Amino acid sequence: MHIPLMNVPQILLNELAYSFNLEKNKLDTRHGSLKFKPKKIGVALGLNASGDLFFKKVSFKDLSEENKEIFRRFQGKTLKNLTD
Repeated sequence: MHIPLMNVPQILLNELAYSFNLEKNKLDTRHGSLKFKPKKIGVALGLNASGDLFFKKVSFKDLSEENKEIFRRFQGKTLKNLTD
């Protein structure tokens, strides 16, 4: 996911990340837990956290020959194939 440059101290982002409970979608703070949905987090940080992660669709026929070759190498591969 493309994350835009933010004017937020790295230490604050780290604390938010470490305090977030992924299993329950809750931010655990000293004042209690706050429940969030990924969409709300995305809106707060200016990220596209749900839905289509690609803003602009790319047509295969508009790709350069070099990019078409790269596309063909990944075509038909599963996540497991790519991970291996």
